[in-house]
Amino acid sequence: SSSSSSTTTTTIAATSNESFIPDEETKYRIFIDGTLGGGGHSLCLLRNLSPGDILLGCDVDPSALATASVRLREYIIDDTSTDQDEMGKEQRVDKPIFIPIQSNFRDLEGKVKELRHPVTGELLLYSSVDESFLGVDGILLDLGVSSHQINNAERGFAFMKDGPLDMRMWGGKWDNQAKEYQKNDPNAKSFNDFVKGMNGDTNSGGLTAADICNEFTEEEITRILKVYGDEPRARKIAQAIVDARPLSTTGDLKEAVAKVTPEFAKKGRRMGRTATLARVFQALRIVVNEEDKVLYDALENMAPALIRNGGRLVVLSYHSMEDRATKRVMRDGRVDASNVIRDNSINIMYDMYGNDVMTDDGANGKPWKVLGKKQKASDEEIEKNPRARSATLRVAEKM
Repeated sequence: SSSSSSTTTTTIAATSNESFIPDEETKYRIFIDGTLGGGGHSLCLLRNLSPGDILLGCDVDPSALATASVRLREYIIDDTSTDQDEMGKEQRVDKPIFIPIQSNFRDLEGKVKELRHPVTGELLLYSSVDESFLGVDGILLDLGVSSHQINNAERGFAFMKDGPLDMRMWGGKWDNQAKEYQKNDPNAKSFNDFVKGMNGDTNSGGLTAADICNEFTEEEITRILKVYGDEPRARKIAQAIVDARPLSTTGDLKEAVAKVTPEFAKKGRRMGRTATLARVFQALRIVVNEEDKVLYDALENMAPALIRNGGRLVVLSYHSMEDRATKRVMRDGRVDASNVIRDNSINIMYDMYGNDVMTDDGANGKPWKVLGKKQKASDEEIEKNPRARSATLRVAEKM
């Protein structure tokens, strides 16, 4: 959650606190924070939910997951406890429940459908009466990089600090946070075991930003900077990166970009070195983590499959590509311009003029109804949190 701030968190809290009418069979509402980060949005949501409501916090980064779990531990029911603790579990349901999940949000559908209630043991998303699928009441996706990741030089996400040229979202460790927590809490051992158990899926492999800088062709790097960074000097910077090989640190990349970018530009701040570096790092990060494919999968497949009719999808985006995809899916149910999308949850047909064709039951197949206009951060909010400057908030309701 990279921009937990007054407007965004208030809007999200209001969205979660709207008059959702829980199914009588569930008696509680279920929400998903699909991009947990440092837990800022989740904390805001939990403070606005009712006792017994459930928030599932998802992050692919084990370090972020552990940090947020420590921050939100008062809402976690430790399922490693013994039968003697069952009374304690029951007493804990006097507040909302937080359940952390390590997963990329594109894969949430399979993970969430297997989850059981930490107190009753029943499947969370299925009716206890007829075992029908109930769905969740809302999903939040904050597509920015969390402060937790940016502030850690070892992750390679930021150019302000020198570190390995990495940028893999899943590359973090949980150990430091767990050790720090254990110093201050005598009951930390079981909680640490709980967090460690969640993070068995840590993967140290995969493409890194250094791989792109050192192995991709100049043409391919140019394309990456244009498409994912909207970078005006894409070709010059790509050539500078190739000329500077081998690059192994964020400092190496920063130095290469500096050779073809003035510190301050006459044409405005956008052409200056700091803004240019932000675009270059963003473009590499998106490719390393396949963020475009992950987002398309999540918007077109995961979200409509999990959110019940009347539930909400809330998306905070920071890049034109992300916002364009979000806008299209909320409006049309799809990202691309193909005539047909066939999926278990979406089946939309278009005629030669681009008009949607009604299905046999008279519906047009669109899964979302857009709620209100897009929202941008206020000047006051940007002053408190400069990273909110590029944030765009969109909300839709499942049809």
